[in-house]
Amino acid sequence: MKLLFIMVSNPYSNDFNSLVKFAEASLLKGHETNIFFMGNGLYCIVREEIKTLAEKGAKIYYCAHNAEQRKIKPESWAESSSMYGLSKLIGEADKVLIFD
Repeated sequence: MKLLFIMVSNPYSNDFNSLVKFAEASLLKGHETNIFFMGNGLYCIVREEIKTLAEKGAKIYYCAHNAEQRKIKPESWAESSSMYGLSKLIGEADKVLIFD
């Protein structure tokens, strides 16, 4: 199953903890796990938990425009994308969860 998590909430919300737990469970079940960061959710991408999810096999994407607005320079393990890229990920996913 292809799962897509979209993170819009800030990294100090309960949504961040939920995202990490859902993504870890998804990876343990062997699901293809994609996480897209946009808006204030981009502040989450610098947290160590997200790097750990990437190392476990999650594909990490972020909105390049939102990153530029917030002066965030994501690590090389995160892939730069756009709203168009997000629409493609949504179309390919079996399930989409949005944390807003």
